[in-house]
Amino acid sequence: MDYNFENVPRYWCNNEPTFTHYFTGLSTLFPEGESYFVRSVRALRAKAKSNELLDREISAFIGQEAMHSKEHHAFHVSAQQHGLDPESLEKVTGIVLKSIEKVFSKKWNLLVTVGLEHYTAVLVVSMMQSVNELMTDSTIRNLWLWHSIEETEHKAVAFDLYEHLYGSGLSAYLPRITVFTLSLFLITGFSTIYQFILMKRDRQLLNFKSWRKFLGFMTTQYKVLTPKFFDYYRFDFHPNQTDEKDLVASTKIKIGLKNSKLLLS
Repeated sequence: MDYNFENVPRYWCNNEPTFTHYFTGLSTLFPEGESYFVRSVRALRAKAKSNELLDREISAFIGQEAMHSKEHHAFHVSAQQHGLDPESLEKVTGIVLKSIEKVFSKKWNLLVTVGLEHYTAVLVVSMMQSVNELMTDSTIRNLWLWHSIEETEHKAVAFDLYEHLYGSGLSAYLPRITVFTLSLFLITGFSTIYQFILMKRDRQLLNFKSWRKFLGFMTTQYKVLTPKFFDYYRFDFHPNQTDEKDLVASTKIKIGLKNSKLLLS
């Protein structure tokens, strides 16, 4: 994909600074975050070479994540025109993730990826179902929908690699839920902090009307999303227990990918 972000308006989500800066803040996690995901999978890939299907899926996963990083970074570069400097937040994310990568074992780095891939998979379903309608700029909307499609298509790859290497028993389950809990705090904390930073840079931090609208939206969203996040704590959880094929198919049509065959289609 190759998007042109030159004419993206200042407030492209619900015409509100809070909405726009929340999703921009979330977006700034992707370039470095997805590079980290790729490194965590590559670090253990050699041990799964005997599973040809999984190895092919890993190749597709790596290719898709690399493209997501590229396009979201391009969006952040274009957003510099509004003086908000989202690139600086990318750099902070990179520093934090590289520090985590050094401290954690290969297994735990993979588990961060496994957990956050589930977190992302839950979010993108909501994005495809309804949240995209808040995005008034078609380029931004198509970026998020394209990203959502591909996240759904490879949502189980890191999980399958983990189970292939470490099994699905109690000794695999306990680290899985422990790291997921830490990862939830990490991504929630960073996305919130980044939103506040962007609001401050935009001189909208005290825009209480916009905050009220956003908090109402998030309250409604998390009533639906929280049980889906917590599905991960089930002992028998697997990402493919939910089926989004129809939603993905309709979303492809929506953004003009009706006849397009993506990497894992």
